[in-house]
Amino acid sequence: MKVRAAKSWQNLSPHLRIFFSKIKVHWMGISNRLRDLSLPAMIAISSGIAILLIVTAIITYFSFVSDLTTPEQLMNKNNTGLILMDRDGKPFFKEEQARDIKIYPISDMPTYVPQAFVAIEDDQFYDHPGFSIRGISRAIVANFRNTGYSQGGSTITQQLVKNALLTSEKSLTRKYQELILSLEIERTYSKDQILEMYLNSIYFGSGAYGIEEASQTYFDKDVSALTVGEAAVLAALPKAPSALSPFGGDRTRLRARQTLILEKMEYDPAEYADVTFAKPDEEATSSLAPHFAVWLREYLYQKYGEDTVDRLGFRVVTTIDRDMQKTGQTLVKQHIANLGRRDASNAGLVALNPKTGEILTMVGSVDWNNEEFGKYNIAFAHRQPGSTFKPIVYAESFVKGKHPSDKITDEPINIGGYQPRNSDGKFRGEVKIREALGNSLNIPAVKLLEFVGVKDAVELARKMGLNSLSTTQDFGLSLVLGGGEVQLFELTRAYGVFAANGVLVPSHPILSITDKFGNEIYKYRSQTGEEVEGGDTLKEPFANVLDSAAAYMITLILSDNEARKATFGEQNWLTLGRPAAAKTGTTNDFKDAWTIGYTPTLVTGVWVGNNDGSPMNGLFGSQAAAPIWHGFMTRALKNTAAQEFERPNTLVEVKLCRVTQSYCTLCAEEDTYVELYSKRNLPPENCAQITPTPTPTATPEPTQIPTQTPIPSPTPVPSNTPIPSATHAPTQTPTATPVVVVPTTNTLIPMIMLP
Repeated sequence: MKVRAAKSWQNLSPHLRIFFSKIKVHWMGISNRLRDLSLPAMIAISSGIAILLIVTAIITYFSFVSDLTTPEQLMNKNNTGLILMDRDGKPFFKEEQARDIKIYPISDMPTYVPQAFVAIEDDQFYDHPGFSIRGISRAIVANFRNTGYSQGGSTITQQLVKNALLTSEKSLTRKYQELILSLEIERTYSKDQILEMYLNSIYFGSGAYGIEEASQTYFDKDVSALTVGEAAVLAALPKAPSALSPFGGDRTRLRARQTLILEKMEYDPAEYADVTFAKPDEEATSSLAPHFAVWLREYLYQKYGEDTVDRLGFRVVTTIDRDMQKTGQTLVKQHIANLGRRDASNAGLVALNPKTGEILTMVGSVDWNNEEFGKYNIAFAHRQPGSTFKPIVYAESFVKGKHPSDKITDEPINIGGYQPRNSDGKFRGEVKIREALGNSLNIPAVKLLEFVGVKDAVELARKMGLNSLSTTQDFGLSLVLGGGEVQLFELTRAYGVFAANGVLVPSHPILSITDKFGNEIYKYRSQTGEEVEGGDTLKEPFANVLDSAAAYMITLILSDNEARKATFGEQNWLTLGRPAAAKTGTTNDFKDAWTIGYTPTLVTGVWVGNNDGSPMNGLFGSQAAAPIWHGFMTRALKNTAAQEFERPNTLVEVKLCRVTQSYCTLCAEEDTYVELYSKRNLPPENCAQITPTPTPTATPEPTQIPTQTPIPSPTPVPSNTPIPSATHAPTQTPTATPVVVVPTTNTLIPMIMLP
């Protein structure tokens, strides 16, 4: 007998010999200890273990019973963390524990889809009560044999419990809790409901949770369109999502597991194994709009609290436009690569809807993965704006009575020792304000800042959203040339005030927020400017921060290619082939290059430079930033109809004399042209140089006054001669009729036509 036993032992595989050896060692140790115990001690230990099991079961039940009431509650128990989506609802940022769970009904799936998962994960699923003795035994053996492809010990129900309710901790206590909850789930739900929850909540790798997201990620199709081979691939992934992922994982192992599943389903692997994978979504791995995502996450943490955001699993639909964001990131990267030889290493871009305040694009650096400065968001850096600050000063001058057609002298000046110069070192003499701003002349700008006052200019800038501009710093007259520091984000928003005719619309990065259960937390109605939060509806306080007439006159100048062509040329990066206003800016030593511009529906700001403030090699805003602005605006607006800027009713048309360019009612109609003026600042009449056109006076016609005919003396008539009766009335002497001549006068009535 001993010989036979020895031979049987030798015939066992090495794995089984090790397995049974371990069992023998452990059992011998336990049995030796039990022999040393008295009966009361054994009873006490047994009773203690029983009590512990009962208490653990009770605690587990009451701790999780509320999470078993609905499939949504069950599936989302461990679903924590933040998910950010673009304006179309497509995720672009997920925290590690966050899952974008969308239930796809099992009834809408081809029958072979759930069949594939049951075949490889739990072939006794429809027969067991929530756990499988055979499966547990098989798993124990498999762990010792280390085959790698055998089934695990957990049933589909147990996997659902582990993934949705418990942690991945490996302990006897957690395994016991898993068993208790599996039994309760089996008691509460049908097998198909359990399988449906499982398929919609498990992780498939590459950021995909649930069968529908996995189908879209790997095959770019709906679950209903999956083939048998594709279903087998998806069923293979939950075993090791990262290791087996078609995107970067071991495809050879994935094919082997797919073959195993097809065989278990009784399909011919040779006939059904071939599948075609979709192209990986680069944005899913590189993260679209990473600077925006980090900035918005911090905003949400500050407003709602980090614990609340993560615990409730905020699902945030942002205002980000995916196509615009991709365009901005691509253009910035390409252009900086071209400018690298001229010492420009970084750029940022911000795009907003000036009517709604929605943030459509935010590019915070040329490359998020740049180890030196990639994570720093340049959109919120404080940099000098150069000449892009000038329109704010000009707008204030229009508020205080100046007009684009007014003349200003471009000449050498010395104001308290401050002697500004134009960028080209030239002086142009007398120029119109329109031309001074269009060609970005420095000396006229300084004169206008002296006219409006630094304090009032700063006040207007802050009203327009430039909150980073200090109210205590003494900027002096260099402020108009970019002497103060501002943020790209704020300056872009300020130009949106021009686009909106003086209205500042608060910036909005969020369209809606729901928790992981679908409960609404916040909603922004962009068309009406209303915010809904906590059941309360708040009207967004849009603010009129700038006179609409002044804002529109800035737009007229910045959109007038004739006004700037002397400096920028007829063909330049600031024209789009549709109504668009834009301004460039460059700081001293070429440290910062800017272009900010807008249409009625889109305002975009671009900054180019170096994070450390080192100068570029002779790059102006028109060279470094304007091409990015032009490319972005052209592509972003490609499929939209061109719109004209809306003229406010605070402006009226005034006819000016062509010769003197002043308002005078003595000018003939054909010698006038029309300018727009604010109703608040209508021009006074000035006819000093106008000679009135003589108006011919009517000549009275001469009146013939007939001479009175003398009545002859009556001839004596004989008394016997009858006197004839009078046959007519006596003639009256006519009197002269006076002719009244009304002289032509020029009444001083302004020739104004309302729009």
